[in-house]
Amino acid sequence: MMRKNVIMLAVAAAFILPGAAFASTNNVFAPANNKNDSGPILYGYAQITGGQQWGTSTNGSPTGPNGWIVGANRIRLGVKGQAVPGVTYNIEAGWDNAALSGISGNPSTPKGNLLNNGLGNNGNASIINAWMNYAPVPFAQLKVGKFKLPVGNEYVSKAGNTLPFVFRSMAQSLLPGRSLGAMIHADDVMGTGASYAVGFADDTSLDPYNAYYSGNNAAYYTGGGQGGFLNGSGNYIAFARLGYDFMGPLLKAEVSGSRMSLGAVPSAGLSKTAVYTWNAGIHGGLMGVHYAASYTNMTSGRSFGVGGYSNKGMLATDWNVGLGVNLHQMTLTPSWLDIEPAVRFDSFSINDHNGYDVKIDNTTVGLNYFVNPNNPHAAEVQLNYIIPTARQGNFGAGTMGGVFGANDAPINGAAYNTLMLQFQAGF
Repeated sequence: MMRKNVIMLAVAAAFILPGAAFASTNNVFAPANNKNDSGPILYGYAQITGGQQWGTSTNGSPTGPNGWIVGANRIRLGVKGQAVPGVTYNIEAGWDNAALSGISGNPSTPKGNLLNNGLGNNGNASIINAWMNYAPVPFAQLKVGKFKLPVGNEYVSKAGNTLPFVFRSMAQSLLPGRSLGAMIHADDVMGTGASYAVGFADDTSLDPYNAYYSGNNAAYYTGGGQGGFLNGSGNYIAFARLGYDFMGPLLKAEVSGSRMSLGAVPSAGLSKTAVYTWNAGIHGGLMGVHYAASYTNMTSGRSFGVGGYSNKGMLATDWNVGLGVNLHQMTLTPSWLDIEPAVRFDSFSINDHNGYDVKIDNTTVGLNYFVNPNNPHAAEVQLNYIIPTARQGNFGAGTMGGVFGANDAPINGAAYNTLMLQFQAGF
């Protein structure tokens, strides 16, 4: 009997001890309160989106063929956690613009899905976030890596899977988006309700189709030295953000801004200048009612876009206001009918001081349905109808991309009446 017990103990130890050693060093299932290891946590979501437009004639031309198109607005998969106490990380990949509906445009030139206005990496996987955050003290944390630059109220305060509308506002065309850099920041400075962020970023990894993207403004992100990316061009982005929590969830306000230098291009007769953006916004809500409003202004000493490049400069603005009312949170509907009507007005204009002066307004009427009120964004359905209440200027019938590089609507803008239906699932 003794020999049998010894054998059983040895067998048990062969399984238990290696597992215990593994758990003490790299246990991915460790509880969140384990101060030595609180991750990694796998997360992600997918948004499957359908769209249909009407009235797509241009300048009186006959209306072309119209039909329903289905694709993926966003597909995201990431991992986040705490490396050691005070050091957190987040690595997120995106398959935005995934070609789930086959080809579009010219059949001989597959382009993938264009429902998200050409953002993403043409349906290929790309790392959209890869950052580490060092927090020796909570009021002066250091974030380094690729992340959203903290410019733009809606862009910063709302993640892609928590948006009350399928698309963001058209102000995204005027923001720097994501890039590689470093910033000092804090969400709440010593309990005062104030938040801030200040830092700089390079212009090598910016999101496409906005005013800061090198393909639009003729910025050169590498210098003339060895190996290209071993030597930058000096076109850095400086940015800052200041926010204040006035009344808890009821009212939060912020101002933010950014500046990127644009090097001279002697061969094109372009002098050295810069791109500036500033944004002011408020958001909040209570008991099922939530709202957001913001104003964004972008100025540049260099004109770029449809009219080409010049030293005459340009001005672009966007202002938008949105309101949503969750009927279940207001106790007007049962839990199985968690619905939220929402409406937003978004006005975008651009003038390159060279004869290109356009304006487009979008009114979006939406209805959101959340399958589980206790975890609303794990499974939801969004229905949007976008009405272009003003459309002045040279908007063509091509793909929606960036107004800075084509005769099309700005990012997230609809030049024609548009119906969108989106299904979302996440974990």
